[in-house]
Amino acid sequence: MRYPKSPFLGNPGLEGEILKINSAGLAPLLEWLCLTPRVTTYRVNTRRTCVEECRRALVEKLGAIYGQQAPRVYALSKLTEVLCIDPLDTAASLKNILPDPSLREVIVDAICGAALLRGAHIYAPGVLAMESNTQLNETVNVFADLSGKCKRGSTARYDSSEKIFVGQGRTLMQRYHLFNNSDKPATGVAVEMQLNVSGVPALGDLSSPDILLQNLPSIVCVHVLAPQPGERVLDMCAAPGNKTSHIAEMMNDHGSVVALDSSASRVRSMSPKLSSYQSITTHVFDSTKAVAADLLPTTSTLSEPPFPSASFDRVLLDAPCSGLGNRPQLSSNIKRAKILQSYPHVQRRLFAQAVQLLRPDGILVYSTCTVTEAECECIVAWALKKFPELRLVDATPRWGGWGLTLPDLDESKSRLLQRFGPGPCEGDGFETVGFFIAKFQKVE
Repeated sequence: MRYPKSPFLGNPGLEGEILKINSAGLAPLLEWLCLTPRVTTYRVNTRRTCVEECRRALVEKLGAIYGQQAPRVYALSKLTEVLCIDPLDTAASLKNILPDPSLREVIVDAICGAALLRGAHIYAPGVLAMESNTQLNETVNVFADLSGKCKRGSTARYDSSEKIFVGQGRTLMQRYHLFNNSDKPATGVAVEMQLNVSGVPALGDLSSPDILLQNLPSIVCVHVLAPQPGERVLDMCAAPGNKTSHIAEMMNDHGSVVALDSSASRVRSMSPKLSSYQSITTHVFDSTKAVAADLLPTTSTLSEPPFPSASFDRVLLDAPCSGLGNRPQLSSNIKRAKILQSYPHVQRRLFAQAVQLLRPDGILVYSTCTVTEAECECIVAWALKKFPELRLVDATPRWGGWGLTLPDLDESKSRLLQRFGPGPCEGDGFETVGFFIAKFQKVE
């Protein structure tokens, strides 16, 4: 199968839901969503270590794997806590790499395939099928099944016109590890990727307390929020906690960072990475009910949700969304228009709570990791009409492009937004995932 040009394989009716007004930009956007961002970014915890020390460690690791072909590792002058890893120098030739027909095959689903193109290895749960007699340390072709029809545990070669080649790897597990132990499912890396067709170095996730694998727009988002030491900041939908920790670091861990999430399991999973920060408190709570308007601000009412009105200096609403910006989108798991249409309803409920919780002159940042008009610019247009106390301000520092215009959102306002998508971007100009950022101030 050729590389997809739309994430909506076999469901083109969904494409019309993405850009209903700016429809001329739909075709290039859909193709862009299927492509892999080829620069890998890490955020350094500068409270624990220095950027140069982490850069040297990454250079050493890459040198041990790739020798003289190791990609460049460099810092960004405008976002000083960020380290970037370029794609491999051989990336041009990798675009034309073909599967070796003499090798056995491993099949993964579309989500796992996308992760492999970003530099991940294959963990045991991600293996859908492995051919019989595949041995340990055997080099295999790896394909992603975009149709979702591959039967888990299949022994024969999977014949499908809807599978795409993503690279080659070395097996660290055999079939009996993966499929014959239902009482205790296998964990760990099953196939260590040696190369992928995107040219992104196959490093896995090197995150530690000192350095965190994170997409550039997510880092930019917290810089747009610009939290200051001593402030009281709310992260309304905090899991997995990466932006929460960044907020605390920008505040020098001085002040109060309140992290809410409605899922107990997600809060449990992010708590270990946040436990070293004195300023952060986490709560399992539904942020659509975060305001208790009848409460007065006291030590006790400010300590746990729901909170009194006007009790935060800054609010980050990184809202639940369709996630279509998470490139590459080889095959979207959203199959019905009704699902796409459901997100703006939740986003508006959360936004209304955020406005009430914000103090006069406070800053509210609204962000999503998607690219639909309805979840991005349409929310901004609605908010400006619904809440006259809000003023749209420039979402700087600027790394993405401008937002899209709408009948009720003219160019003077859309230029204050940041939309990460196809086309020219600010900053150092490399591609990122799809993302959206809007910044508001609550006026007196």
